[in-house]
Amino acid sequence: MSAPKKKKLKSLPSLLGDAQKVFNKWIRLRDKDELCIACGQHHEDYDAGHYVPQGPSSFLRFHEMNCHKEGKSCNAFDKFHLVGYRKNLIKKIGLENVEWLEENRRTVKRWSRIELEEIIKKYKS
Repeated sequence: MSAPKKKKLKSLPSLLGDAQKVFNKWIRLRDKDELCIACGQHHEDYDAGHYVPQGPSSFLRFHEMNCHKEGKSCNAFDKFHLVGYRKNLIKKIGLENVEWLEENRRTVKRWSRIELEEIIKKYKS
């Protein structure tokens, strides 16, 4: 009689990718009736655009105030991208919250397996 096979765990990068996919989809659904956060216009295709980019601020990666529906063409990070985003974000969540995001833009967060699994579960439902 052989021993039961252990379930192979996903790698942390794979789990992080899964969490990002379900979070981004949730953002697009949450904001489905809104216009692009950066330009205030309608687009054919949308991303879940982060105000503070994911790279330098892993802490804000899954923060709902930091991510909003944004036209794919606006989410190109040109020099005008964040001007409109910030202006419209202040209207949406208030200056105090925008400043909080900006103050935490360099905060690093190492996501644990449990946290990523919880994020997937929360935003999948």
